[in-house]
Formats: sequence, C-alpha cells, structure tokens
Amino acid sequence: MFIGTARARIKRSLRTTRYWLPSGLSVIAVILVSAGALLFDALTPEMISVDIFYVTLVLLGFWFANPKATLALAALATLLIFVGHWITIPGSTPEREVWLNRGLAVCTAWLAALFVWRIRVLEEELQSKIDLANSLSREINHRVGNHLQLVASLLRRQAVESCSEESRRALELAGSRVRTIGSINRKLSLDTSPQTSLRLIDSKSFVTTLVKDVHAALADPERIEITVSAQSAEFNSTKAAALGALLVELLNNALKHAFADGMKGRLAVSFTALANQYVLELEDDGVGIEEGKDSGGFGRRSVSNLAHAMGGSIICQPASQSKTRPGSKWRVEIPA
Repeated sequence: MFIGTARARIKRSLRTTRYWLPSGLSVIAVILVSAGALLFDALTPEMISVDIFYVTLVLLGFWFANPKATLALAALATLLIFVGHWITIPGSTPEREVWLNRGLAVCTAWLAALFVWRIRVLEEELQSKIDLANSLSREINHRVGNHLQLVASLLRRQAVESCSEESRRALELAGSRVRTIGSINRKLSLDTSPQTSLRLIDSKSFVTTLVKDVHAALADPERIEITVSAQSAEFNSTKAAALGALLVELLNNALKHAFADGMKGRLAVSFTALANQYVLELEDDGVGIEEGKDSGGFGRRSVSNLAHAMGGSIICQPASQSKTRPGSKWRVEIPA
C-alpha cells in the first residue's frame, strides 16, 4: 500500500513541479553569481573574459515566476559588466578593445535575456490554454454526467411502470449502468486538481463512491449487503473511467446472476495498490458462476474485454466449497 501510494505521489510531483525556485532561494542565487562575477573580475587581468558569469546570471531568470525578472537580471548583468571594468587588473590590451569586449558581453547578456524571456512568455500562454481546455473538459464531463443521471432516472421510472418482470429487470440494469457512468463523469469533473491542471483520481474515494451509487440504485438495497475495502492510489482519468466501467459491470453481473429470485446475500469489493499493479477483487456468496446464467454471456465477455483493454488479466473461481451457494470471486490485475 505504502509503495503504491508513494510511487503515485512521486509521479505527480515530477509532472507538476515548476523549475523556478522559491523567491528567497532565487535571490540568493543571484547574489552569489553576481558576487562571483565581481570577484573574478577583481582577481583576473582585463584580457580574461568573465562572460560565463553574466550569462549564468541571466539564465537564473528561469528560476523566477515572473518572466520580466529576466530583463531585470539582464540590466543587473549590464551594470556588473561596466563595474567590472573599473575593478579588474589593468593589462596591456588597448582601451578600445577592452570596451569592445565589454560591449559584446552586454550584447550576449541581452540576447540570452530575450531568449529566456520569450520562452517564459510562451510557456505562460501555453499554460493558460491548458487551463482553459481543462476547465472546458471539466464542464463537459459535469454536463454529460447530469444528462446521464436524467436518462437513468427516466429508465428507472419506466422500470417501475413496466408490467413485464423481464422488462423491468432489463430497464433497472440499464438505468444502473447509465447512472454509474454518469457518476464516473461527475467524479472526474470534481476530482481535477486546479493547481496542477492534471486529472488525478484517488482510488479509495472513487471506488467507494461507485459502489455506493450502484447499491443505491437497487430496487431493494437492503437485500444485498455490499462492503468496500480500498487503498489510496492516484491514476489518470482514462484509467479511472476504464476501471470504473469494469467495476460497474462486475457489480451488475453479480447482482443480476448471483442472487436470483429475491435471494439475500453479500458482496465484498476490495482494491489494492501494489508496487507495479492494481488488484481489484469482487466476491459474492451467491449461486456461483457455474449455476449462473452468464457463464459465457455478454456480461462475462464484457468484463474480460475491459480488463484486456487495460493490459490486465481477469480470473474467476468459486469463493467457497459450499454446494448450494459457492459464490464467485473475481480478481482483476491491472498494470500501474
């Protein structure tokens, strides 16, 4: 659990860390480089160039949050270049060449400053567009989720009014799936970090919410007891949506086939985050997969296809040795 959570946090840190430093450290770096440039100028003859210090000073603009700081650093470098002329050890180089070298150093510093400033401005423009795209995406996810919830409500109402038991069950199942997919979309829209502009979903709250939504959509929630045990890990929205669809399909299959004819029962869902994979398990105490009606049907093919699409594997086996209610245990392993 600890390794999986730590690994997810490290990945998020590497993706979201800015290359600028806290303002205090940035100022200290500027002072150290400036002092180094003046000290080098004071201890060396005029003929030895110290341009590397001034270019380094300008490049420190990458460590400031404000792009305009780069231009201020270029102005500081210009001042230091002229001050360095008065404190350096005089040599035999003609005065004209000395000032020419200093002038070229100033030009080098300002060219580097313009280069750094332009990169920072483009980065801010790109970040603004990314933030806008993420905001629009969140709004779309939220609206789609609301619309799917409306569709699910209509299906559930139609199920209540249906006279055919088979039709009623089919409508309830369809409504449950639509409702849960809508919950996935709404969850994705709410769990986006505004600081990082990245869609990182916490597995514990995500799995728990989905299971509660499916349980609440049942016509008789008290008949089936569902427990959840989930560890915290972070994954992107694509993997979250795929995992959510897989979990919903497993739950619906169990609720539809494991507990027939109003049978009471228990479902246990667990999610474990390991070092290099996620493990999703669902166990019921129903009639078992062999006696169920979905041994080779659409539901089982659907969960198998979803697991394989995520690059994982899925197995099913009896949960106990009971002959009347052996139950079933599904185990899905997905690469982290």
